[in-house]
Amino acid sequence: MGDAKNKEVAARYFEEYWNRANAGVVDELCTSDVHTFAPLVGDFNGREEVKGIIGILHDAIEGFHFEATRPLVAEGDTVVCCWNAVGTVRKAIGYFPGKGEKLSFTGVSIYTMRDGLIAEEINEEDGMKALVQAGVLTL
Repeated sequence: MGDAKNKEVAARYFEEYWNRANAGVVDELCTSDVHTFAPLVGDFNGREEVKGIIGILHDAIEGFHFEATRPLVAEGDTVVCCWNAVGTVRKAIGYFPGKGEKLSFTGVSIYTMRDGLIAEEINEEDGMKALVQAGVLTL
């Protein structure tokens, strides 16, 4: 699978899954043993676990939206996406009390591809900034 095709799969997943909360895209674009990790969200293994979290996030965070801040970069089986996330936390979830906290934080998603599908998504986000915005952490 070429770099351009891998980039296309990751870009579609990024938009459909993270922005549109389309859990069904996991069956189409991810391996059956897909692994997703994000420090603010958790560690998820397999399609069912990965599909289960996105609706919960969008239900708790109004206007939850991710925007790529740089062009995606692909080399071999790795695709990297830099992004900014925004939203307003309306329901308690994870570290966030859900009292109208407005979030805007950056992050990076690193996708590992296998046979044209996403096998792993490792996210690193500016969790400290998000936790300060939520009033959970004071600097």
